[in-house]
Amino acid sequence: MENIYPYALLVHIFCAIIFIGYLFFDVVIFSRAKKSLDEKTANLMEKAISSKAIKIMPICVLLLLLTGGMMMSKWVNKELGYFDSSLQILFMIKVSLACIIFLAVIFSLSCKFIFKIPNPLAKIIHPLALTLAICIVFLAKFMFYL
Repeated sequence: MENIYPYALLVHIFCAIIFIGYLFFDVVIFSRAKKSLDEKTANLMEKAISSKAIKIMPICVLLLLLTGGMMMSKWVNKELGYFDSSLQILFMIKVSLACIIFLAVIFSLSCKFIFKIPNPLAKIIHPLALTLAICIVFLAKFMFYL
């Protein structure tokens, strides 16, 4: 694992930048830009952006999950423990928050592709995911200072 850790970390960071960047754009910028457009134009823009994002974001989230799981063994495992240090406690909180985001992505994709219904949580999933992602980034940096 030590040999591939730097590569997994690089993929993980790039995917995190893409994922959080998209969430920031959607929640902070695009939601406000839609208010200055007429409804038809806003809907067309939203469909155009969503049709591209739906192809990229699930892959990005999957790579985040896989690379995060690969790197996890460096910080928590049977020998090191799981909650034995402040780093491990913060790391496991980070993992739990990431799992919530992953479940939200699965729920959204299930609504769209399996059940073919509008997502009942559509208005809150992206703000929630952005908030959790910001917390994850904060924890990722903060866990090394305790």
